[in-house]
Amino acid sequence: MISYKKVTQLQPAHGAIILEQSQLRFLNNRVQMQGAISPKSKIFSSFVVIKLAGFYKSHWLIITAASVDEISFSRLKRAIIAVQQPTSV
Repeated sequence: MISYKKVTQLQPAHGAIILEQSQLRFLNNRVQMQGAISPKSKIFSSFVVIKLAGFYKSHWLIITAASVDEISFSRLKRAIIAVQQPTSV
């Protein structure tokens, strides 16, 4: 039962995503997550695994391509790629 709760927390069935550059906020009636997208986030063909580095702790969030429209999924992938790019000083 614990693993089911973890999976439903990582991959919620519904909610709202607010993306502002490298900051992401996810809200639904059970969970609120907010933080900076970590370079440890992963992109796959049909889903993304996002690590949000919060102020006090980190959260993982799985978003499937079927759960959002195509443009929003592309924006999520681009935000992850932007965070993973090395910065020149």
